[in-house]
Amino acid sequence: MTRRDYAWHRMDTNKNLMVINSILLFEGEVDMERLVSTIAHRLPNYPRFTQKVVTRWGRAHWVEDEEFNILDHIKHERMVEEVSRAELQNHLTRIAHLPLATDRPMWHMTVLDRVNGGHAIVFRVHHCITDGLGLVHVLNHLTDDNGLHGRTPSPVGHPHRAAVTGNPVCFNLARAVSWLKIAGHVTRLSMLWPDARTRLKAPMHGEKQLVWLPPLEMDRVRTLSKRMGVTLNDVWVAAVSGALRAYLSSNGEQVDGRALRAAVTFNLREKANAFQLGNEFGLVAVELPTNVDDPCQRLRQSSARMTAIKRSHQPRATMTFLSIAGCLPTALQHFALNLFTSKGSVVLTNIEGPGSRRYLAGSRMTDLICWVPQAGKLGVGLAFISYAGQIQLALFVDTDQVPDPDRLMALTVEAFAELETATRAMMETAPEQAVEGVPAVPLASARAA
Repeated sequence: MTRRDYAWHRMDTNKNLMVINSILLFEGEVDMERLVSTIAHRLPNYPRFTQKVVTRWGRAHWVEDEEFNILDHIKHERMVEEVSRAELQNHLTRIAHLPLATDRPMWHMTVLDRVNGGHAIVFRVHHCITDGLGLVHVLNHLTDDNGLHGRTPSPVGHPHRAAVTGNPVCFNLARAVSWLKIAGHVTRLSMLWPDARTRLKAPMHGEKQLVWLPPLEMDRVRTLSKRMGVTLNDVWVAAVSGALRAYLSSNGEQVDGRALRAAVTFNLREKANAFQLGNEFGLVAVELPTNVDDPCQRLRQSSARMTAIKRSHQPRATMTFLSIAGCLPTALQHFALNLFTSKGSVVLTNIEGPGSRRYLAGSRMTDLICWVPQAGKLGVGLAFISYAGQIQLALFVDTDQVPDPDRLMALTVEAFAELETATRAMMETAPEQAVEGVPAVPLASARAA
């Protein structure tokens, strides 16, 4: 087991479990026999899902679980009647508080029937197994592109047939990265002042809640990003900044002073290598423009700051920090993690999910929702995942920090709408400004999302 994955394995606390929670919603009734058979034949193609973690002489190892039984990891919960949205949310919240068993492979599926006219699967995976990109690879392997396939998966992207790909440019860049610069970034991050004191930095109680809203249309958000020459992730960061500003302001907080910081996930893996699982991403500290009132200016600042981080060594520095943390005694690792996470208030992640509709055991998947776990002193996590032309927003919070998460989630959607309106108006008035001798201030040139 890599030191980095071992750090994630030891990161669980009674207030923050390092478990990626997701829910897959399907049409129609569940065929449990076919579902279990499909998962039993496909998921073990990734060895991590049949292995447990064993520590020997202070080093963690992946060891095959000789007593592995797929039925220990799949539970069918029969509902007496149709489950309402509120009931499903409460049910998921209850499940999210349950730690995964450590004496077996650290994943579990709960199948719920009578959900939204169909059924649902709550898929929980410990972060030491994989990150978001790896989890999407697993999901693509478990599912099919139509409802006619049997239990045999498509050979496309099959983990037994995939080969590690190397990008010569990336390889040379990685070799050229100065360890001194990486050490400098780690030192700079450790010396940052703790984030601004708001209710988002209140002591955590450990009671968490999962919430989500109906998805946004991908074309709507993509049109906005193309209009302004920014990425989808830039739009996401700007919208969250606006939502946090509105939320704190409505609770009597001062929002025009210091900006809040976020820990934003930054992928460092070649997408073709996602079949290897594990964790290959950095957490970058980003100053969110929560102290800016104008939505266009928030988007401009979000884009500039994310672009600067992409060009820096900070993502690799934080990934190195996690590898170092995996070498430390557990107590010292938690101390270092608490020091690092005190620098921010929220975790933001952006996951690119399947681009087209997927089917599992013959059932069509209608929605895919994923929640990002938080670590150390962070208790607020917002996730953005795309699936088949739609974008799903999800929030996972400690209720002592955000007692009304539905309100924050609604404000995030309102912030998207505000950005849409403001940027459209800016583009319409830009030619008039140019004629009057007031040049429009352009955002960064168009980049791929």
